[in-house]
Amino acid sequence: MVACDMFKLRTRENPANSPGWTLPDSAQVVISNLRNSFQDLNIVNYSNNFDEQFTFIPDSLTYSRNPDLFNNWDKDVEVQTATLMFSQIRSNPEVDITITNADTTGDTVNLFCNYYISLNLQNGEALQVAGKSLFETILRDDGLYYLLKWTDFLPDTVVPGSITWSELKGRFKQ
Repeated sequence: MVACDMFKLRTRENPANSPGWTLPDSAQVVISNLRNSFQDLNIVNYSNNFDEQFTFIPDSLTYSRNPDLFNNWDKDVEVQTATLMFSQIRSNPEVDITITNADTTGDTVNLFCNYYISLNLQNGEALQVAGKSLFETILRDDGLYYLLKWTDFLPDTVVPGSITWSELKGRFKQ
């Protein structure tokens, strides 16, 4: 009888198999992958950041202006919205997401972040996007972290002429 290596452990493969993506073996890597995929306008890498149970909660001001727009915002809505958004952005937006605090409870890591995005749309419009977000990541059975819940907030100090990530997403939701 010949032994085979059928049950031999293998090295994990990169799910997106593309530059700008790192296996999310920590919550911080999820944020790095989110930033890189947005900056590269790579929808495959972007969608790989999200858990199947993902939800998005907009900032309170944006929500109060159009609550129906954000009802039932799940992974499918996130990816559809980002796909349209990415198609309307000229290449290489500037994306800065800074982790300001982290809190771990069991398999959940909450990352509190400030963000700033500068981008140009295909129609020539220049946008500045600024605010704060709470990214709730979860460690799944595969040993990798995924974004479970994204709650957006208004910035502590409003950047004149800027919009929040909620407003940006709202512009592209179908």
